[in-house]
Amino acid sequence: MKTLWFVSFCLLLCACSSDDSSVALGTLERDRISLSAPVGEVIRALNAQEGQQVQPGDILLTLDDTLAQSRVQQRQAELDSARAALDELLAGARREERAAAAAAAEAARASLTEASQRLNRNRTLFKQQMIGQAELDNAIAQHDAAAARLDQAEEQLRQLTNGTRPEKIRQAQAALRAAEARLAGEQKHLANLTLRAPVAAQVDLIAAEAGSRVNTGTPLLTLLADAEPYVRVYVPQSKIAALSVGSKLEVRIEGLPQALHGRVRNVRAQPAYTPYFALNERDRARLMHLTEIVLSDMPAGLASGLAVEVLLPDDTSVQGSKP
Repeated sequence: MKTLWFVSFCLLLCACSSDDSSVALGTLERDRISLSAPVGEVIRALNAQEGQQVQPGDILLTLDDTLAQSRVQQRQAELDSARAALDELLAGARREERAAAAAAAEAARASLTEASQRLNRNRTLFKQQMIGQAELDNAIAQHDAAAARLDQAEEQLRQLTNGTRPEKIRQAQAALRAAEARLAGEQKHLANLTLRAPVAAQVDLIAAEAGSRVNTGTPLLTLLADAEPYVRVYVPQSKIAALSVGSKLEVRIEGLPQALHGRVRNVRAQPAYTPYFALNERDRARLMHLTEIVLSDMPAGLASGLAVEVLLPDDTSVQGSKP
């Protein structure tokens, strides 16, 4: 195949005029889009075929999403829990909860009163030497425990009555935002397991099979974008000064009887040595600039890789063709 391509360029050059420098050789190209595996996973289904035309959003390939689905469900549960906790703090205590806390505080207060009375009585009996030190110590311990229970019950009642502190609410809000971010990340990961066409294009190459396991970053599909086919040519450095972005040129494609109109969209600033298909001896030692030319009136159906001739005008003619 390379030999035939090489020979075609030889014939093309032989047909050129004696002024070889007025013709640049190249190929018809389309922007190539490579889609790779976002994670290491098994290919569940191939939804495209080589040569198929696809539109933006069309599903091309799907990877197994069992684990990704479970992670999304887990993150969703965490989000629901965080949202419920915040709602509870914002709503405050119910009337029944406040009533129960008030009753508990009252009971603790009564227990402390009883313990205080018992302690006073035991102190009197101890002075009268009617009870021992152990009984007095036990009464003191019961009094202290009752006082602690009352403090705890009253603090609980104050919290329910005054509502949640702002710091607690801010902490719950931060926890909710973190849960939302984790869920969004897992949902994005799940969506990435379905490879879709980013633009209208033709499927050029499928490098995988359904059921096979691929590694992260493995190229799976290559697309050729439909938008604006272009010509890629190497222009001699002696001619590059006459070209700029927007310059209009005449383009001839192998197999088409009529010339097409092209517009320069990019001129590579860094020169390179003449590629191997610039066969005339005079041009071999010259530096060339890779140039891309957009075709506005190209017939549909032309395959990428066709041999192309671009007529390079002189300085005077190209100045008149610039927009």
